[in-house]
This record gives sequence, C-alpha cells and structure tokens, in this order.
Amino acid sequence: MSATTEAPASAWRRAAVVLSPAVGRTRLEWLTDSVLFAVAVLLWIQVAVPATNPQLPDWWRTWDLVLGAIATASIWWTRRYPLAVGILMLVPGALAIAAGAGALVSVYRMGLLAPIRAALAVTAAHILTALPYHLFLPLPGMPWQVWVVLIPLLYALCVCIGLLGRARRQLIVGLRATAARDRERYEERLATIRHDERQRIAREMHDVLAHRISLLSMHAGALEYRATSPTSPTPAELQDAARVIRENAQSAVEDLRELLGLLRSDDELATGAPQPRLTDLPHLIDAAVAAGQRVDFVNETRGGRLRDSTQRTVYRVVQEALTNARKHAPRALVTVRLTQDRSHVTVLASNPVPPGVTIHDLPRDGNGLVGLQERVRIDGGWFETTIQGGEFLLRAELPVGAR
Repeated sequence: MSATTEAPASAWRRAAVVLSPAVGRTRLEWLTDSVLFAVAVLLWIQVAVPATNPQLPDWWRTWDLVLGAIATASIWWTRRYPLAVGILMLVPGALAIAAGAGALVSVYRMGLLAPIRAALAVTAAHILTALPYHLFLPLPGMPWQVWVVLIPLLYALCVCIGLLGRARRQLIVGLRATAARDRERYEERLATIRHDERQRIAREMHDVLAHRISLLSMHAGALEYRATSPTSPTPAELQDAARVIRENAQSAVEDLRELLGLLRSDDELATGAPQPRLTDLPHLIDAAVAAGQRVDFVNETRGGRLRDSTQRTVYRVVQEALTNARKHAPRALVTVRLTQDRSHVTVLASNPVPPGVTIHDLPRDGNGLVGLQERVRIDGGWFETTIQGGEFLLRAELPVGAR
C-alpha cells in the first residue's frame, strides 16, 4: 500500500477513535447508558404516536422526531464530550419534545463531568431556550404557570444529580489518595521501626560478642602465659582452660548466628533470646571472675521496681564496664556499685589506670561506649566516663519511672 493510501486510512482510524462512543467505557457504564438510551427511545416512540401529542402539527412532527432521534443517539457521546454535547442539545431541546430525554441526560452529564461553571451556564441556556416552547406548541392540560416552574426544576434536578455524582467521585478519589498516603506513611514508619530494631539488635549483640571475645582473649592469654612459665600447667588445668575457651567460643558463634538470623528477617523481627535483667548480673560477674578478672560487685537496687528496659540497660552498662576493663586494664580490680533512690538508679564502675595517665591518653571511645551512651540517652538517662584520682570511672544514671 502506498503512502497516499495509508494517510487517508490512518486519518479514518483516528476519526473512528475520536468519534467512537465505546472508548474507555466500563461494563457498569455500558449498562447505565443503555438504560438511559432505552428510556429516551420509549419517549421518542411515545411522541411518534399522534394521539399522545395532538398539539404537534403533522408537518412539524417529522422534524420533532428527527431532532429527537439525534438527541437520543447523542446519549452515547455524553461521557466523552459532555460540554460539547450539552451545547449541541440546545437546539433540539428547545424545538422538539422528543428530544427532552436526550437534553436532560446531557445536562446531567455536564454536571457530572464538565467544568462546573460551564455546566451551570449551559444549563441556564437550556432553561431559557426551552421555556418559549409552550407559547408556540402548548402541551394539552398544562397551564403556562406550571410549565414555567416545571422546566427549571427538571433541568436543575438533572444538573444537581450530576454535581452530587461528581462530589461522590471526588470524595472517593480523595479517600483513595488519603489511604495511599497513609499506606506509604505506614510503610515508611514500618521501615524506620525495622531499621531502629535492627540497630538495637546490633548494639545488643555487639555488647554480647565483645564480652564473649574479651573472655576468650583473657583465657587464651592466661593459657599462653602458663605454657611458657617454668611451672607447666597440669593436664587438668589445660582441660579446664580449653573447656572455658570452647564454651565461650560456642556461645559467641550462637550469638552471632542469632544476630544474622534476626537481621536477615524481612517479614517480622523476632524477639530473639530473653533479654537480660538485674537477676542475671551474678552470672555475668561469675563468668568474669572465672575468666580471671578481679571484680568487687555490690548491688543495692530493688530490681522489681525497675522497668524491663532500665534493667536491660543497667546490665549492658555493667557488661561493657567489665569488657572495657579487660581490654585496657586486664589485671586491675574492677569495682562495680549499683545504687537506687526514689527517682534514679546509678551504676558506678571504676578500675585503676597507670600513674600519670589522663583521659586524653586513653584510646578514643569505641563502638561499645558510644553505643552504650546512646542506649542510656534513649532510655532517658545520663552517661559519663572520666579519670579521677588515678581511676577510670564509668557512671550512668537511669530514671526509675517512665521516661
């Protein structure tokens, strides 16, 4: 096919798409328009019977039916071109009684789909052009006063029904948009909660793993020292040291596996192992002493009155204090004091430092102390590390009640 024949064919296809009443129509819209078209056809048939409209002269009845047929067929285009069809229906609506249904449907569709100001203006034009009809071809049995009231009411009712449908559509669209925004906000909030929970889990596991690995390092160092000392360790001592190293290594691997499992979970974040409480502190101290660390621990708190999050934070503070002392003062005595008054619980941990060492000579705070400070702050408390009187002091205060 040549280019000269393709161009007209393409133009015809575009025109068919533009003029087709079926483009973008749903099943419900097909049903609604079919019902309206059927009503308009019934009205057209009723006008075609001479006995029902004796006021129509025979010479005019034919034109009335032609205009009515055009108005009835135009119903199929009122969805795609509501304003254009409403304007075109001014002439049939003013001159033909058979076009009344088509004109009213066009006014309804303008209220539903066309710009509001234009729809109201065209509706007013319909009323003004339809009122004189009764002067030239009065309907039998209908006074002029009734006609003057009836026509404005009919057109106003149709345009108001359309405006109500428009308001309903806008309300539905607004509700859907609000629901979509709420869904997006929920997803963002859920992602933030998951991120914060993963960070919390990471901090928890950092504290646990650092504690386990520091115990491993201490036991391995002690075993290395005994192996090179003049008095060789006995087989029982070697067995005990190897057992402690194996148990701590196994616990570290299990903790790491739990961490990876929690961080890989995308659906739901499990709670994991039970969180530590103040009642678990004696086991922590015993494990540190069994590893060779010297600890002086005094607990004067009343754990039953503390929130679970506060007890967990106190446990982590003590754990980090022991871990930090094993790293930087492995053979020093660590003193840990827990006190509580009506408003706060205080954790004070201290261990000696070499003479002449100041706070500026110590290594910069690692992830442990930084994470611990953030944990205490989130829990509504206060955290400080300093050197005073030749001792490294770690002090944390946490509220007893709600944050």
